Amino acid sequence: MKKNIMKNQKGITLIILIITIIIMSILVTLVINNIDIGEDIRNYNYMCADIELLESKIMTYYNNYNEIPIDENIGQIANAKSMLAGQADTRDNDVYYKVDISKLYNITLNYGGGTLDNKDIYIINEKTHEVYYLKGAVLEGTTYHTKK
Repeated sequence: MKKNIMKNQKGITLIILIITIIIMSILVTLVINNIDIGEDIRNYNYMCADIELLESKIMTYYNNYNEIPIDENIGQIANAKSMLAGQADTRDNDVYYKVDISKLYNITLNYGGGTLDNKDIYIINEKTHEVYYLKGAVLEGTTYHTKK
């Protein structure tokens, strides 16, 4: 009687198993590629949020102290406008300074705060008070230093 039960049971064939593995491999590849794109979008959005927060805090600081919160130890950042790859505001002059985040209250950033050597800093234009992330965030193959 056990022999009849075993003959009536059907299982999956080797061909179906191989096809399933191929389909799963294709789906996993697509998901991994989309995760990379999602990380770019996330990083860009974090940078934009940081810039908006900094602009707001800098405006409050400027209204209170009548000066922008710059790091006096570093001084003017030479060639900053050329490092921004044409994304600088047309009204900007060529005078940029490192934003001194320690002068601003209740601020937590996703980026910035590093050193000038690795460009992991936020800079501000003296004239327009536009804020830029010098290192930038890559989105769709283009490096952005500010909100587009």
